[in-house]
Amino acid sequence: MAKGIIDMRFRPPIPEWVSGPTFRTAMWYPRNTTTMPGARSAWEESMDLLFDEMDEAGVTWGVIMGRAASGHLGGVGNDAIVRAVETWSDRFVAFPGVDLENIEPSLAEARELASHPGMKGLSIEPGSSKTPRYSDDPALDPVYEACLDLGLPVSISLSGLLSALAGHDITWCSPVPIQRLAMRHPDLKIIVSHASWPYAHEMVAVALFCQNVYVSPDLYVATANMPCRQTYVDAANLFLAGRTLFGTAYPTRPHLEAVRDFRDMGWRPEIVDRILYDNAAELLGL
Repeated sequence: MAKGIIDMRFRPPIPEWVSGPTFRTAMWYPRNTTTMPGARSAWEESMDLLFDEMDEAGVTWGVIMGRAASGHLGGVGNDAIVRAVETWSDRFVAFPGVDLENIEPSLAEARELASHPGMKGLSIEPGSSKTPRYSDDPALDPVYEACLDLGLPVSISLSGLLSALAGHDITWCSPVPIQRLAMRHPDLKIIVSHASWPYAHEMVAVALFCQNVYVSPDLYVATANMPCRQTYVDAANLFLAGRTLFGTAYPTRPHLEAVRDFRDMGWRPEIVDRILYDNAAELLGL
């Protein structure tokens, strides 16, 4: 019997998301390519349709990744994320976002939220914030120290597309600083959301040597014909099965299509459930 699926990168069409630039950024692919139409529930901004789509695809949990970054990508308050988790506590958990332009007050808020049972980590986007930073920038140490104090993983969202949409060059999404960070904090569990695409080879090499790094390629592996996708699959098949995570980057990808494309990527059959469910369930305590 299937265990279900945990979607590690997810932003539901709640009013606070769809009214600002964050949702529009996530809809960049559906609005700018003819081969990625996006989810019907996203276009119609319908929670009822969303749950139907999740159920059809077998997705049991969505992990809402907070975005508190200032700048072109916008953000949404963590209070809205908490309301969503409390309203649909059987479907969503979340990582509150930390605004890297205002680290001290934003981190203080995130620390307060950490005791909430639905809060499972902290989310930052250093390469696409208003002031871009590499992941090992000492200015970010308070965030990492808070995660260590609270026993929570950190999601660091890195992709060339995010950096470019924020007005920066794609080198800000390099995973090389992740290696330095992971070596500096070996007890910190680091989820690299978007998996530093398109630096896929460098990303899996970092994860090979840093056992506290989890690779979450989301749409960059759950999309047919996506460049670099095979690198993530090959790494999981060889050595990274226990630290590869599934995600859709919804609303960018519809759940049914993302799961279908994911399953068609050539994974070793015995690792599929680990990537779709077990790895995330263990990491998040679900």
